Amino acid sequence: MAPRAKLTDALRKMDVFEALSPPDLEKVAKLLRERRLGETSVLFRQGDPGDAMYIVEDGRIKIVTTDSLGREKVLAFYGEGGFFGEMALLTGAPRTATAIAATDSRVLALRKEDFDRLLAANATIAKEMLKVVAQRQMATRRRLLDRGGEGASQGKMYTLFAPRGGAGKTTLAVNLAVAFAAENPDQVTLLDLDVTFGHAALALNVVPKSSLAALSSESLRTLDRESVNYYLATHESSLRLLAGSSRPEEGETVSGEHVRAAVDQLRRSFAHLVVDTPANFTEPTLAALEEADKIVFVVNPDPGSVRDSRECLRIFTQLLQMPEAKFYYVLNHTLPYKGLSKEEIQRTLGVPFSVEIPYAGDVPARAALRGEPFVIKQASSPIARAVEAMRRELDRMAAEIRVGLIRSRQ
Repeated sequence: MAPRAKLTDALRKMDVFEALSPPDLEKVAKLLRERRLGETSVLFRQGDPGDAMYIVEDGRIKIVTTDSLGREKVLAFYGEGGFFGEMALLTGAPRTATAIAATDSRVLALRKEDFDRLLAANATIAKEMLKVVAQRQMATRRRLLDRGGEGASQGKMYTLFAPRGGAGKTTLAVNLAVAFAAENPDQVTLLDLDVTFGHAALALNVVPKSSLAALSSESLRTLDRESVNYYLATHESSLRLLAGSSRPEEGETVSGEHVRAAVDQLRRSFAHLVVDTPANFTEPTLAALEEADKIVFVVNPDPGSVRDSRECLRIFTQLLQMPEAKFYYVLNHTLPYKGLSKEEIQRTLGVPFSVEIPYAGDVPARAALRGEPFVIKQASSPIARAVEAMRRELDRMAAEIRVGLIRSRQ
């Protein structure tokens, strides 16, 4: 346990104790008791009596809740100097969440029974703590309502969509994200919104630590960059991956608000966000399309794909009134036969293709099976060069859109 002088210094830096006089801080410091926790150890569980508050001396503590189906929702993380459970000192109410050590940790416990004796002898301490706790709760509520504001740093977002499965969209999303990561190390995230059977993790040969379904939208808005990284799998290229769900049955818990909260957080934490969506019009998919700087619309050169693309574009532009300028059209050749020509498809859809992805034989399939993106392992191949060209153009276009938005606000 830290020396007494160090404990009073630490207490003085905490808003809940900042108004206390040095003698009062000394009295509180004398009550602190150290506890050591191994990684994954439970400090207290949801429903336990509220019998203490805690200060993190070293390590990291995760606060979670569990729903009726046993699914975990993360509310917050606390690192060195962080404190939690302070309402237990005042009310003794049962715990509303579970505290788990995310790493080996040391915490300082201030037990309610010890604190009650202290309050009985000094009412000033209770008055000051109640004031600061109330202010802290108000600040937390304001933070949960804050969507980041116009002045917040915002990464660029590219959402890939295809009217049906098998279009090669996930392959393009994975390789596009890796291409961005090569140019922007540690600044790129891939969000896999195929919440039923997402394949991005397999294509990258990474194992997700957790998923979007395991987080509440409220907690997503309060996490910092370090806490966000806890949920992201890291590829060797430095690309981070956030899976939509860990199991197919979890997919139905992911809502449009989930997606918006995740997008807000990831765009604050990373320079580029690539989103892979399923071929449907669910609320999460529509949220990802609405939030995007650019919608990468993938079309295959066969009559069925072109017909479905035309209907999707009608829904997006006419019914949902998405601006046509948001769309970036990609013609992706996934089969060895020629199919419809680029010119025929452009006339049918009434849109121009920015990039044409050439047929690459078994290169994409072999790369996906090995978990080795072809933009790394076959960087000189025609398909890899086409994806790199797409990355450069998307980067430029998204930057121009952002500049235009800033100017429109001035």
